[in-house]
Amino acid sequence: MNKHLPNSLRALFLSLAVLLSLPMLAVEVEIDGINYELNADAKQATVKAKSSGEYSGEVIIPESVEHEGAAYSVTRIGANAFFNCSGLTSVTIPNSVKSIGRSAFSGCSGLTSVTIPNSVKSIEYGAFSSCSGLTSVTIPNSVTSIGQNAFFNCSGLTSVTIPNNVTSIGSSAFSGCSGLTSVTIPNSVTSIGSYAFEGCSGLTSVTIGNSVESIGNSAFSGCDGLTSVTIGNSVKSIGDNAFYDCSRLTSVHIYDIAAWCNIDFADYDSNPLYFAHHLYSNGEEVKDLVIPNSVESIGNYAFQKCSALTSVTIGNSVTWIGSEAFRDCPELIDVYCYAEKVPSTESDAFNGSYPENATLHVPDASVDSYKATDPWSRFGKIVALTPEETGIDELKGENGKVKTALYDLSGRSVQKGQKGVFIQNGKVMVR
Repeated sequence: MNKHLPNSLRALFLSLAVLLSLPMLAVEVEIDGINYELNADAKQATVKAKSSGEYSGEVIIPESVEHEGAAYSVTRIGANAFFNCSGLTSVTIPNSVKSIGRSAFSGCSGLTSVTIPNSVKSIEYGAFSSCSGLTSVTIPNSVTSIGQNAFFNCSGLTSVTIPNNVTSIGSSAFSGCSGLTSVTIPNSVTSIGSYAFEGCSGLTSVTIGNSVESIGNSAFSGCDGLTSVTIGNSVKSIGDNAFYDCSRLTSVHIYDIAAWCNIDFADYDSNPLYFAHHLYSNGEEVKDLVIPNSVESIGNYAFQKCSALTSVTIGNSVTWIGSEAFRDCPELIDVYCYAEKVPSTESDAFNGSYPENATLHVPDASVDSYKATDPWSRFGKIVALTPEETGIDELKGENGKVKTALYDLSGRSVQKGQKGVFIQNGKVMVR
């Protein structure tokens, strides 16, 4: 700047330079009955609430609007844009819209249907909450998250399709949607938030995809119309009261016993078996339960109230059995535990299953240890596993006599007169 300019002019030029370097402020205008906030720099428009009055009837949002000779793309429906517009009956959302803001249509009780375009990536907090007249919603594949309270208390909603790109369902997202009758959680979803489907009393079946890792507190609480639930293999935790008051449940369907054993159930009614009483694995009811050798622990409440369960086989790798793991399994008559070291077991693991009327089968060398350890000591009979029960075959020579050329685990050769040589857990053993 010229150093000979008067100070007053120099200050004026500096002020103008600063103003010109700043982004232009957003302008709020009403065009064809819809209020917008216009961003002059980005040439984008956001639908806003009316400065006075409410939207009503049919509203068609255009893809773009013009103001003072410039075109603006409509990219967002802003927070509270149609809040409590009970007279709104339908809305057309263009493909230019990328997001629907917080509580954008909350309380629009007259809205009966809405189609969300493929351009939208997120449905934010309370976007359609308390839209009690809404009966159907189409959520496009572009949506990756359904926010908290997104469809909270939409009591008229009867069907919803959750697309394969959604990774999370927020807390209370569908809470109070009492008209919803079934829901499938796709394999893309990794978490279901607390209270997500709480109070969905019309829900009769739920299928939870194989990618879901966590189900939040009270996620399906109060779904008293629910009769069956299918839980995928990746679930690791289920929160407090997740299935509280699901009193009509009759079946729980799973695909992998090992995965089921490893679920962290927060309390007894976080496990749907508390009400269902019948567990199905790959379509067949579990009556003779086999815990595979890959399992190291059996979680709290894992098989509680399995009313059809008559026998349990516990693999040799199990080191811990949780609280009430086999609670109230009244038909249980045989338990086969292959662990030579008695698993650390909560004292109430078999409460209500009448172990005093059942037989416990354990390795021969461990019988006394099980007899001396609670709650195993409560079994009416504690006997040694037979070779047939262990799947062990005695190794004999061609003449039917016991081979004497083999060695036991201590490296000693097997002598005549010993009962036999066999393989247990891949090791040569002597009985």
